[in-house]
Amino acid sequence: RSQYPEQRERDGDFDMRGLLHRDGSVLLHVTRDELRSPAALYTALGCKTAVGFPFKDIATVDSIVLDAPPTADDADARLTLRRLQTAGVGVLAPAAALGAAPIDGAVAIYDLAAIGAAGGALPALPAGALRAAVRVDGSEDDELLLSLARLDAAMIILDVATPLSRVHASRRVFEMLARSKCAAPVILAGTFETPSAEELTIAVGMQLGSLLVDGLGDGVLVSAPRAARTAELRPLSFALLQGSRMRNTKTEFVSCPSCGRTLFDLQTVTAEIAARTGHLPGVAIAVMGCIVNGPGEMADADFGYVGGAPGKIDLYVGKDVVKRAIPMEQACEELVQLIKDNGRWVEKEPAEAEAVAVAA
Repeated sequence: RSQYPEQRERDGDFDMRGLLHRDGSVLLHVTRDELRSPAALYTALGCKTAVGFPFKDIATVDSIVLDAPPTADDADARLTLRRLQTAGVGVLAPAAALGAAPIDGAVAIYDLAAIGAAGGALPALPAGALRAAVRVDGSEDDELLLSLARLDAAMIILDVATPLSRVHASRRVFEMLARSKCAAPVILAGTFETPSAEELTIAVGMQLGSLLVDGLGDGVLVSAPRAARTAELRPLSFALLQGSRMRNTKTEFVSCPSCGRTLFDLQTVTAEIAARTGHLPGVAIAVMGCIVNGPGEMADADFGYVGGAPGKIDLYVGKDVVKRAIPMEQACEELVQLIKDNGRWVEKEPAEAEAVAVAA
């Protein structure tokens, strides 16, 4: 089991325990230009805000990665960065960049190959930095990978180099980590050159999700210059963690594949239910087209919406049917009421409700 960062006496006001989340972490790259537009950045990172200050929410990015930290005279960007740190968002940057532009409370990123070439020990941290992260690209030899267990790293960033196979090279790295009993959390990183959001979703699921579902990896750091911005990468990353059965940040929906027995338009009804109930993290809702296989396929759901007869819906709590033959035009509202009656309902926050309305 991975050992997550703990607070140390020299950390002072910086809470380093928030760098990663024990159920799965989301890290994102942030540019200096984004730091100069704080309101937009806070929203993109999933922060709540009050009087201009950011606060962590259930689906806020855990840490950000700066390839080029703001210089000391970039006061606006530095202020944004400090406010994010105060909110509990971690800040990572390459050690060399931090040497030129120090950031208090930062995590310095070192390449494992450079550590090996310099004798195998972590260099002294740059001024202001409190932890080290080690970047691995999968091309390292076994001996160098085994040495990771001796390094005091807050995390390992596994970013497989081209043209290696991301899946196969990653599995080899995890094999070496297991052999050396290295317990540092591993963040699966990747830059995807897919041209569209749809292709990005498929590529990320295949290459990173296939590792996460096997218990390999503690979080993700996804970059997609051509297909998605920060605001789009965040929900994709959290959806990947939830789909890998790691970190729940929204309602879980279970649906049958649809067949000739399906008694309603499964996609339309599921979208309608998701629009009403998609803001309930920790709640699982099954939408099943018929009663033949539906109750068995939804065994792990908290609530079920099942076609019982043409135009009629049965509602379930767990495996038990509690309402039968509800007219379909009333069924979604009845489902919402059932969730309320069982104490699992929370109202949408204003910003969230507005976002849903805009999306619709």
